[in-house]
Amino acid sequence: MEQHLYNGDSAEVLKELKDNSVDMLATDPPYAIGFMGKEWDKVLPPKEIWEECYRVLKPGSFIAVMSSPRSDVLYRMIKDLEDAGFDMSFSPIMWTYHSGFPKASDTSKMIDKRLGAEREVVGVRTDGMKDGAMSAERGWNDNSMGKEIPITEPSTDLAKKYEGSKLGFQPKPAVEHIIIGMKPHGSKSYIDNVLNFEALPDNIKMTYPFIQVSKPAKKEKDLGLDDRVEKTMNRVNGGGLENDPKWAPVQRKNIHPTTKPIKLMSYIITLFTREGDWVIDPFLGSGTSGIASKLLNRNFIGVEREKEYFDICEERLSVSREELVKFFKMEKDTQTKLEL
Repeated sequence: MEQHLYNGDSAEVLKELKDNSVDMLATDPPYAIGFMGKEWDKVLPPKEIWEECYRVLKPGSFIAVMSSPRSDVLYRMIKDLEDAGFDMSFSPIMWTYHSGFPKASDTSKMIDKRLGAEREVVGVRTDGMKDGAMSAERGWNDNSMGKEIPITEPSTDLAKKYEGSKLGFQPKPAVEHIIIGMKPHGSKSYIDNVLNFEALPDNIKMTYPFIQVSKPAKKEKDLGLDDRVEKTMNRVNGGGLENDPKWAPVQRKNIHPTTKPIKLMSYIITLFTREGDWVIDPFLGSGTSGIASKLLNRNFIGVEREKEYFDICEERLSVSREELVKFFKMEKDTQTKLEL
């Protein structure tokens, strides 16, 4: 199987690829939510990239584009894909991972802070789900579970009045959408592009279109990075190397903040391709789609603009298919379904 990796802007790199030469697009692009303060996640991909993806895909090829569940992000992402020419009349797949926290601000604490009033500490609790919310300034990171944080009582009368109230509403981020689209068939029929549904594991078929896969553990994220030196990361912004007094620093070899599970990408690629097909990812990140393609005997083209992430991609994708199979030690039926 072939794998071609490019460090550059997809808008330019894709222009070098032939028309109608790729069988599937599987990608996790920027969501335009500024996740963990990352500059590259503050805007959606330019429509030009989707137009180039449309050009290189074969008629009838499917696209699987990950997205935040936020309505505004979903709307803009789908609109851009549709404007690029894709048929977007398909239901999404939902990746569920049952972790993360809702995001809201404690009104009472904000009032006392604004008035300069010190709150009395009356106990401690384990960091995690309390009132169904966590403070906005703590962000979305769930790596602090198990830490003890103080329980305080309101100090001012106004703060007492609003005790228990929350500002803002962002539900627990326990799901992400996988937007499904297709480059129109032209002269081909749906028979030429029938889904490879039966190749999925039984447990995944039972819950489809909900795919329940845990977020990747550190060992999976660092697969292939044995010779890489760990960096001390600030867990609030996800990628900075400066320490933040609110959080204990962590050591990471793979410093990409949104690495997806290899199993998740394997299921998606299995569903829409066959062995020997070509898969493309114009937002390669830390290389998970490429690893899944290698695992499944698919040819692969990946593009990543950020040099620090591209270097991680190259190292992760240097792992042989045999090593990948050994690493996962999947159940016998899963190995059969994924052709491992």
